Amino acid sequence: MEAAAAWRARSSSSLPALLLLLLAALCFSPAAGARATALIVFGDSTVDAGNNNAVATVVRSNFPPYGRDFPGRRATGRFCNGRVATDFYSEALGLGRAFVPAYLDPSYGIRDFAIGVCFASAGSGLDVATSRVFVSQHSPLPSVLLLP
Repeated sequence: MEAAAAWRARSSSSLPALLLLLLAALCFSPAAGARATALIVFGDSTVDAGNNNAVATVVRSNFPPYGRDFPGRRATGRFCNGRVATDFYSEALGLGRAFVPAYLDPSYGIRDFAIGVCFASAGSGLDVATSRVFVSQHSPLPSVLLLP
C-alpha cells in the first residue's frame, strides 16, 4: 500500500513537468512551422476532379448543369456546380492554384502535378465489384482502369 501511495505522489508531481515538456515539443518542432507544398487527393465522387472523363464508365459529370459556377462556367467532371472541397484546400494552402487537376486530364503534365494532383474516381469502392457495376460496355474509351 505504501509503494502505491509513493508512486502516486511521484507521478502527480512530475505530471506538470511532463505536460510542459510535451507542449514545448509541439510548439518548437519543425512540423509546427512546416508549410504544405503539394496536395495529393485520393477518393470518390466527393473529390473527383474529372478523372472519370477519361475512363469507360457511365459515372460522369462532364455536362451541364455541373460546373456552372466553376471558372469559365464549364463542366470539368467534378460532381458539383463549382469547386470541390480539395480545390478550396489548395487555394487556402497557397499552392498557387485555386483547384487540384485530375491525374487523367490531358491538359496538365508532371510539372503541374508537383504542387497537387487528384487521383479520385467517382464510383470507386473497396470492392472490385463496385467499379464493374458502372462500366459502360458501349463507351468508345478504352478500359484503362478496369481490373480483371
